[in-house]
Amino acid sequence: MKMLKYELILWAMKLTSIIPGNIGCSIRNAALPYKRGNNVKIWDGVHIDSPSKLRLGDNVSINRNCIINAAGGVTIGNDTLIGPNVTIYSQNHLYKDKSLAIRIQGYEKKAVSIGADVWIACNVIILPGVNIGDGCVIAAGSVVTHSLPPYTVIAGVPAKVIGHRP
Repeated sequence: MKMLKYELILWAMKLTSIIPGNIGCSIRNAALPYKRGNNVKIWDGVHIDSPSKLRLGDNVSINRNCIINAAGGVTIGNDTLIGPNVTIYSQNHLYKDKSLAIRIQGYEKKAVSIGADVWIACNVIILPGVNIGDGCVIAAGSVVTHSLPPYTVIAGVPAKVIGHRP
């Protein structure tokens, strides 16, 4: 029964993901089981794994073609902007037992937390276990592998602090 419910959620997500504009955002907010504040915009083409483990604050915008794997839990604070093609993952494959194929070793789940008033530019990748402080700006194409202090500007692969917001 649990697998059927998840399968139905995946169908609802796929079917609603093609609806553009504010109407599509409203339909996704009504149809999908993430927890959200007010004025949440999840634009067309966004894919969310384990949407019931996603928590969104007020005035959050998730732009087109993002992928969010929330299996380990993902929290996004108020007034946060996520650009197009951003990937956020809260789980990763286990692989250390050479006697077993990677595909059967399962997953390690680690929550991702993104603070309030954060701007994540296009094509950023955020890996499991990362905490992003309030007010951060993450430059396009960055790969975030570790937690970031508040009000920092981050860029690169792997991402490093390149400045601070005044």
